[in-house]
Amino acid sequence: MPTKILIADDEKDFVIFMKDILAESGRAIDVAFDGQEALALIKKNNYDIIFADHKMPKVTGLELIKYVKEKNLRSKIVMISAYPKMEEAVAKQVGADGYLEKPVSSKVVEDMINKMLGNQAGGSAERK
Repeated sequence: MPTKILIADDEKDFVIFMKDILAESGRAIDVAFDGQEALALIKKNNYDIIFADHKMPKVTGLELIKYVKEKNLRSKIVMISAYPKMEEAVAKQVGADGYLEKPVSSKVVEDMINKMLGNQAGGSAERK
C-alpha cells in the first residue's frame, strides 16, 4: 500500500508545493486548508504521516497533535511553522514526532518522511 499522508496548512501555495513533491513518488495525499477540515479527515482516515501547520484557522496544529495522541492513533505528526525554532520545543512538548521550519525544500521533506517511516513498525497506520 502507498504511504498515506495528510497535508494541513492554510497557505494554499505551500499545500500545492507539498502535494506536488509527495505525489511524484506514488504516495496517497489528502489536503486540508484549515485545522477543522484536517480534523474531519483524521477522524475518517488512517494516515502514516500528518504534516500540520502550527497556526491554522479554526483548529491549530497543536490541537491536531493533541487529538491524535489522545486517540492513540499511530500517525506520525510533523509540525510545520514559519516561526522561530522555539515553536519546535512547543511542538515536541505536545507530542509532535518531527518539526520543519518554512520554507522547506523537497529534500528536507523527503528526509523527514524517511525518518518518520523508519520510526514506524512497518506498513500503514492503524488505529489501536
